[in-house]
Amino acid sequence: MANGKVYDDVEVHDVNDLHQSRRNDVKSGEAQNGAPVVWKALSIIIAMLAVVYDMSPVDAVPDVVPLFGWLDDVGFTLMAALNIYQQFTKDQSAFTVRLAKYVKWMMVALIVIAGVAVGGLVAAIIALVTR
Repeated sequence: MANGKVYDDVEVHDVNDLHQSRRNDVKSGEAQNGAPVVWKALSIIIAMLAVVYDMSPVDAVPDVVPLFGWLDDVGFTLMAALNIYQQFTKDQSAFTVRLAKYVKWMMVALIVIAGVAVGGLVAAIIALVTR
C-alpha cells in the first residue's frame, strides 16, 4: 500500500503541475492561442484590401511601368499573407512567426522606398517635359 500511496501522491502532484501550467498559459494568452481576435480580423481586412488593390486598375505604381508596376502588387499581397500567417499562428513565440514579422516590415519599407523612388522619377520627368 505504501507504494500505491507514494504513486498516488506523485500522480496528484503531476496533475497539479499540469493544471498550474494550463493556468499560466491562459494568463499569458497570446503564447498558445495566437494573436487577439482584433488583430486576426484586421489581418483579414488587410488581405482583402490587398486583393482589391491587385485587381484595381488604379495603383500607386501603374502596371504599365515595367517590373515596378507588378512589384507593388506582389509586395502588398506578400505583406498581407505574412501578416495573416503571423496573426493566426498559435505559438506567437515561434521562430517562423518572428521571421514573418521582420520580412513583413521589410516589405513595407521596400514598398515605401519604391513608391518614393517612382514618385521622384515621375516628378523629374514632369519637370523635364514642362521646361
